[in-house]
Amino acid sequence: MSAVNLTDSALQSLVDASGIKAMQGGVLFGLNLIIIIVIFFHRLLRQQKEYVIVVGRAFCDALRGFAMIITGLGRIFIVKYGSGFVYVSRWECYLKPWNILFDFSDPLGAYVLVMVSLDRLFAVSVPLRYFSLTTDYAWKMNGALFLFVLGNVVVGAVLSYAMPDSHVPLFPSYCYYSQHSDHPAYQQYIVLCRIIPPTISVILYGFVLVRLREHFSRMTGISEQQQAQKMKKLGHITITLGIACFVTLTVHVIPVLYQYAFVPYLGAPAWVTMYSDVYLLNNMEPLMNIFIYLGRQKDLRAAFMSLLRCKQLKPGSQSVVQPIGSGPHRHTQQKNVTIVKTIK
Repeated sequence: MSAVNLTDSALQSLVDASGIKAMQGGVLFGLNLIIIIVIFFHRLLRQQKEYVIVVGRAFCDALRGFAMIITGLGRIFIVKYGSGFVYVSRWECYLKPWNILFDFSDPLGAYVLVMVSLDRLFAVSVPLRYFSLTTDYAWKMNGALFLFVLGNVVVGAVLSYAMPDSHVPLFPSYCYYSQHSDHPAYQQYIVLCRIIPPTISVILYGFVLVRLREHFSRMTGISEQQQAQKMKKLGHITITLGIACFVTLTVHVIPVLYQYAFVPYLGAPAWVTMYSDVYLLNNMEPLMNIFIYLGRQKDLRAAFMSLLRCKQLKPGSQSVVQPIGSGPHRHTQQKNVTIVKTIK
């Protein structure tokens, strides 16, 4: 069986790059896992539709971080202690755990941005209808998205397996994602996923902000206190997610469009480290979102501090307000404004 020959410096570069990827993945996985744990730990947060949507996005980012950890550590192990430079087939590369995880997390992370924008557009377009929904709505949205992307993965697996040379040893067994594992058509699909859904999500959020501004201009005419409070909370979290959407535009959409559209089709200048620079910027997006959530959402921040003290949030304090209509019971969710505080 043939093998790849690398110089010592090239080998060390591969190991170093894999180690950096694993560390980046660890940070990405750890921070998003914190958000997931905080929301699930506190009943009054997981009863809010908005935070169930946030959990869905955090799960996507955490899954990508986990894939990066497995990639880095897996490659280091097989290069240092295994047969990392022995040639294997495309199908064997596809079955590497990190490639399966990336095939799921990459399109999932792209489509979840569209889901967030559609949720906000629905919320600001028909707020009364949105307030009447329970968290079942948000869980169903997350579930439908996961099933859709899982179907994508199955299609990608079938295409990879059915290729004429899918069982011919062609690639070193440390197996780069997509180019060593996926069918060329599916590789193009992954590239389009990095471009089109995030771009659509940004465009949709433009309409969200227009509708939100219209509602704010009419809020002075709202005499019913609970209704005004719900609109205020809806506006606050919509702006929070809008800031996250702006981050998506600046560190994801623009760099990816430059790499895949401006350079090859418009002749824009490229540079040696362009691919790694764009990759680094893309990975900054979910990290920045964590600080946006904690910086903007007082209830999430209070829940995080309570979790550190192993204490729950409960009704009673004016420090954190839960929106009406986010609870699990349709018949009781519109009766009272629920306030939360830390259990002493």
